[in-house]
Amino acid sequence: MNHYGVILKKLRELNQLTVKQAAQKIGRSSGWISQVENNRGAARLRADVFEKIVVAYDGESYRKQFGAWISRSKIQEQAPLEISFDGSILKYLRTKAGLTVQQGAKKAGLSKGHLSDLENGVKRLSGELRDKLMRIYGYSPASFRNFTDADKRAKNIPTRYKLNLLLGKLSESEIEKVFAFAFERGGTQLRK
Repeated sequence: MNHYGVILKKLRELNQLTVKQAAQKIGRSSGWISQVENNRGAARLRADVFEKIVVAYDGESYRKQFGAWISRSKIQEQAPLEISFDGSILKYLRTKAGLTVQQGAKKAGLSKGHLSDLENGVKRLSGELRDKLMRIYGYSPASFRNFTDADKRAKNIPTRYKLNLLLGKLSESEIEKVFAFAFERGGTQLRK
């Protein structure tokens, strides 16, 4: 990751500036700032421009902390991605029961959006709610485990359900890497 971007983002946030406000302050576009801060796109930052922005952000007093900010960003980059595929199991069991998201949510006393968020891994699933949904879908709560381990039933969960959950957790650059890998493996089949 671009260390300048990490530092400038932290300084902007400390100054409570939106990207748009920061762009006006330093005479750059919001898109340029976003690209620099997230190390994406074509925007590049020279050392002299970085120094001018540090001054514009009143960042001189924070210079001793720059190294710690960079270290923290590296640790966050290396943190393992925690993904639960419980939502894909729920989606599979709901569709297998012949229920729409709206019907399943109504039976569970949830909003359609809440159930959708559970199925897409946006919200965490409590054990109590999981058990309730299992009963609604016609399964005993204990059978949920059969869909999470090496049991043959776990293989029935459509891969696309799991992939949708995974893609929701990845950054844009990580998704691009997955796509590039799949494109290399699939060759011309993916070009259609």
